[in-house]
Amino acid sequence: MSKFPHDEFAKNYLTELLNTIGKANPNELINSERREGDVWFERDPSVSIVEQRKRLGLLGQLLTHDSLIEVFRNATTEFEVRSCKAKLAGIEAKIVREAERRDEKVVIETLPHVWLITPTASEEIQRGFGFRKTRVPGVYRLPKLDRTGVIVVHQLKVTDETLWIRMLGKKGNQNRAIQEFLGQSTSSVLYDSIGEILANYRSNLEASRPLESEEEELIMNLSAAYLKKREEWKEEGRDEVIIKFLRKGMSSRDIAETIGLPIETIESLRDRV
Repeated sequence: MSKFPHDEFAKNYLTELLNTIGKANPNELINSERREGDVWFERDPSVSIVEQRKRLGLLGQLLTHDSLIEVFRNATTEFEVRSCKAKLAGIEAKIVREAERRDEKVVIETLPHVWLITPTASEEIQRGFGFRKTRVPGVYRLPKLDRTGVIVVHQLKVTDETLWIRMLGKKGNQNRAIQEFLGQSTSSVLYDSIGEILANYRSNLEASRPLESEEEELIMNLSAAYLKKREEWKEEGRDEVIIKFLRKGMSSRDIAETIGLPIETIESLRDRV
């Protein structure tokens, strides 16, 4: 059980999402500084930005380059912004060294970016570093050559496009996003995986007592995800037993009487035998 359940959740959550459009590695080691980045993302060039946006909404739209992604549970500080920029510089230095060893030229346009995801960001931080507003509310960028962006979660519009990012917010904003996620009728491998991550997040929070009032409220909200996933696990276990009986040659009627389920339920699993 992690001492920092929020950090573990954010890394597992983002890794699961980003592996649908590229390759994501949590706790990436920045060799030159011996520092770790939260999540290192490498784009899959075969997946277009249009397709990324279709799968992950605003998150997919923003990741136009390989990126270091740093997630903050609380409002980012000036020291944390500098640290993230330093990590990006370390990654760039490594890329340059490797290019020189291969006697290749570094293509500036392909250099990675760094994204900070923070619940809020003060005016002092925004003005002090020169972050500029973009056309998307809540998304800020430094000048082009800095390759640094900030996503202020609590300034994002409440839309389906921003749902995946809003799940990384705080207090009522995160709770609302979780409720929206649980209300989705979509069924896919990704949604199932995120449901499992949310269920594990709840378990980790409960094990990290004493909790703050905000965390107590979050656990209550996550309980729906946990219970839903637990029922799915029960159903999966039940289905495995039914399939085992079918493979042994038992009739659907005998299995239905043994387990106490309708014959139709048994028959629906026959094609998996």
